[in-house]
Amino acid sequence: MQIIIPIHGGPEDYVRDQAHRRVARPEVCPNCREPGQFDCHGYYDRYVSASKGRDSILISVRRFLCQLCRRTTSMLPDFAQPHRLVATDTVSQYLGGIRSGDGVATWEHLLESYEDRFEARLPETWHALSSAYSIRDLSNVAECMWTGACQYFGDARQFTAQFAHDLGMTVFGIYKCHRPMGNLQIHTPDSFPGVRDPPYFAGPHDNTR
Repeated sequence: MQIIIPIHGGPEDYVRDQAHRRVARPEVCPNCREPGQFDCHGYYDRYVSASKGRDSILISVRRFLCQLCRRTTSMLPDFAQPHRLVATDTVSQYLGGIRSGDGVATWEHLLESYEDRFEARLPETWHALSSAYSIRDLSNVAECMWTGACQYFGDARQFTAQFAHDLGMTVFGIYKCHRPMGNLQIHTPDSFPGVRDPPYFAGPHDNTR
């Protein structure tokens, strides 16, 4: 399983401050839904694009092992998109219609493929958002939907984290790491546990969760 956690700053700050060493254990296991009884279980490494320029930054992602179900939970910083190299803030600029700027221009070739994937999944994303949350007049136009969802949840980081937390989805796909027991069946808001409204984040990048 994977939980996307709020982090102040970008990947450069995360690495410089060794923030991976201070990531707290989850309160509840996202797999078995029992109160957390976690052992530290090391880290895994992955890359995410830098805030500016062409560099990719190697980050360490904290993992914990649930003593009850014996499944691991990784704690992904919210500046990183699940299974995507380009950082969340840069992705948000591009999907929101910004086609210029250092980060967007550098990763344009990947961002174009992200946009294609987002648009291909638009009907499913629109249905999930409309059914699970009280988002009024949600547009089914890609750029408008992205902007509206980000505004509703607070920003792109919070949107990504809550969508994965509540419905086990991202705008780019459905992944086993966001589904209890790796179950990839399509859930409805009524059948999938954990849906809540309004958003569970107490504020922008609240580090208490």
